[in-house]
Amino acid sequence: STCCALPAVAAPRARRAGAPTRHRVVARSFFGFGSKREVDTKDAGAGRPAPSGRAPGRPKPDQARDMPVDGVDVPADIPTLLNNTPHERSTRRWFYRDCSDAVVAAVTGPDPMTRCTAKIEFPELNVDGDVYRIGTLLELVREIATRLAADGKKVRVCVQGSMGQGVFQALPLALSGVARILDLMDWGDAEEFIRRGSIGGDVPEEDDDYFILIAPQNIVGYAVLPYIKEMEKAAGTRPMIMINPKLEDIQSAGNVMSIRGRGERREYVDAWKTAYHFRLLYKKPYFFPIFGALRYGGPGTKWELYKRFGKMHTEEYRLMRVYEDGEPGSAEITDVILNRKKV
Repeated sequence: STCCALPAVAAPRARRAGAPTRHRVVARSFFGFGSKREVDTKDAGAGRPAPSGRAPGRPKPDQARDMPVDGVDVPADIPTLLNNTPHERSTRRWFYRDCSDAVVAAVTGPDPMTRCTAKIEFPELNVDGDVYRIGTLLELVREIATRLAADGKKVRVCVQGSMGQGVFQALPLALSGVARILDLMDWGDAEEFIRRGSIGGDVPEEDDDYFILIAPQNIVGYAVLPYIKEMEKAAGTRPMIMINPKLEDIQSAGNVMSIRGRGERREYVDAWKTAYHFRLLYKKPYFFPIFGALRYGGPGTKWELYKRFGKMHTEEYRLMRVYEDGEPGSAEITDVILNRKKV
């Protein structure tokens, strides 16, 4: 009799050491959403880079370079409870002094800046918030102007006028009424050295020594940059200081501030050096809670990144990183604040 032979079944072979295998990897984001994919991997440990030789637990060389050094990088005593508005007088005075020290040193030092900006953004000076207070900004301007005029220098304080023609004339809402308030302000002993004006090429006079531009801003359909350029040309080498400028392009139907010429406009704005910078760090678009702060105290100092700890009476800002090479990017700030880079 004939019998049918069953087909031979190959026995499973043992996997060779180092042979690739299939593994399922799940990548999850910060909020828990994930995507699955299969990848070829080798035995555990295979293909990993060789140890660098550093001791376990110590920071990597690139991280250690930005760590603050005790006795060298002295942290600033940043006021707390900044979400409580209106701010206390002591809180405002701290920011006035901190900003004015940096600006005055930048334009009167051995290597004075002639084109500089100062950005200071806490709740009362954040135009995007609902607690913005124009009085706080003008008090800051008065502090800077009176200090510059202390030795008899002439300081011209400028705020942009209405832009446009006819019924299409407009002014940024944050600057509405500021020119009138400037005329009514008390400048103390520096009254004779403080002058008021708008932004434009016909404003500077020969005996003006400093120019302070209050929060110049673009609006829909009109750009303030041409007025600043005309004024800069007339001012020559005399220092010009922009306080809290907002010079980003604003799209409009009139083909103003469009893609054409955007690179040149950005290069012009970037050419102005930073004399002072302070801003609180939030998870946009919200303004609460405060995660930390970024501060730059002027030429000769480092950019400082602070993280906020505690609540109410235990609240404090701790210096986490210092940067000599310029302002840190958003990815670096996020990594430090969210503890992706350990101290």
